[in-house]
Amino acid sequence: MDQETSYAQLHQKVAYMGQFIDLERFIRGDKNSLEEIVSYYRVNAWAYRRFHSQDGFMHFRISPSGKLVDEDVYRQPNTISQFIKDGDLVMELGFGQGANLFYLARRHPNARFYGVDLSPLTAKDVPENVTSFQQDYSDLSRFDDNSVDVVYAVETIVHNSDKEKIYKEVCRILKPDGVVIVFDYALRAPYNSYDPVIQEVVALISKGAASSLIESLDELNSHYLNSGLVIEENTDYTRETQPDLKRLEHKADKIMSRPKLAKWFFKLFHEQFVSNVIVGYLGYDFFNAGIGSYQKWVLRKKMMS
Repeated sequence: MDQETSYAQLHQKVAYMGQFIDLERFIRGDKNSLEEIVSYYRVNAWAYRRFHSQDGFMHFRISPSGKLVDEDVYRQPNTISQFIKDGDLVMELGFGQGANLFYLARRHPNARFYGVDLSPLTAKDVPENVTSFQQDYSDLSRFDDNSVDVVYAVETIVHNSDKEKIYKEVCRILKPDGVVIVFDYALRAPYNSYDPVIQEVVALISKGAASSLIESLDELNSHYLNSGLVIEENTDYTRETQPDLKRLEHKADKIMSRPKLAKWFFKLFHEQFVSNVIVGYLGYDFFNAGIGSYQKWVLRKKMMS
């Protein structure tokens, strides 16, 4: 399916859903407060286990072959692993269900790992080299300046409206030779450049996932630079996420293609659960149309001259 077809599909899907769903309900109000983010992950914990990974990985799969295989779920943590050395102090921002944190900690037993998340780490068999902190990671004041070797964040900074506040804190705690690895979403162009229907799609996907309104690639890059970080690498993995997005679209379509079922489903289940169905229904076309993108950044601390 080409970009123009996906773009038209998004217009058609919004018009179709609007016949039996109050879409404004999923856009209206603050959807990414700290309380809403905690609630979103609590409500959707089962769905993430069922539709993403039984082992607790919550990110999209990167599939270089164009076909989904089980090993694809390890692409993000394996990338991060390449930057970790014995003796390093490594910090994950937003550890979720702990899958990336545990995977990397077991792979690097001679490094120490800090996990920071709004929700507590409830998993059993936590590796001995892992310490978790239940808190908002936009305030890292408990951690010393120049103390952390590696910081990583996988599909979590998108929740936050004030990204520069976060990255200034990250830059402060990062050692001079430290590294930051980020996987996250970006718009290809500024939000205001899209037509009203596509703006509605962006809002539905953003707020449906308890996120801030997704920002453009240029905006995100400016946040890094304004926070004292240098972009060493920026890689676009949008194409590689398409197989996973198509899989999720197919599952959402089983509900959406039956208006009566969808109407009752949206009435009976928690709003934060059914909003994820909307995200799944729109996500493939959103990225395939060239509106959204999935990016990896490798960042370094800007050295003072």
